[in-house]
Amino acid sequence: MRSKDPVSLRITDYWTFKSLKSNKRYIVEVEGFENEFFGLKFYWKGVEKSKFRYSLLTNDYEPRVIVRSCIEVMLEYYRKNQLVSFGFVAAPDLEKDIQGKHFDGKNGSRRFRFYQRMMVNLFGPQTFYQASDTTNTIYLMINMKQLSSGIITIKHIEEKLNQTYFGEYTIEE
Repeated sequence: MRSKDPVSLRITDYWTFKSLKSNKRYIVEVEGFENEFFGLKFYWKGVEKSKFRYSLLTNDYEPRVIVRSCIEVMLEYYRKNQLVSFGFVAAPDLEKDIQGKHFDGKNGSRRFRFYQRMMVNLFGPQTFYQASDTTNTIYLMINMKQLSSGIITIKHIEEKLNQTYFGEYTIEE
């Protein structure tokens, strides 16, 4: 399914998958930006109306299966266009990260560190340059072809993040 924001003209694709372990349905939102850049978000369908949907935990203890399904969505975009880049924000866990138990501001949240380990282990440096802003728990997988040609730059991505989300984002290279 696809939607288009009339203000920003940003296109969002919606994908769904069902966990075989918990039998829960998940929604993956893929937002398209300029220069073949896609941002991924996911949540359990049972909390889709909640403003905290990206942070709520299901306590089903299957993060690898869920993140791996999101990676399959990423790979589908990559198979169609080998110039794509990806980014995502690791939302804080409402209970623990907001209380500061698993977030030190320097290494990112527990969720961020998990996503980072998955990406580093699954994707090599030949295809994607991996960069992050651990303070804001943003992780980027920048297409090496786009980066080496100068079509995408780290500075341009920082500027777009700051414009789109009204913050102070600094990508660590």
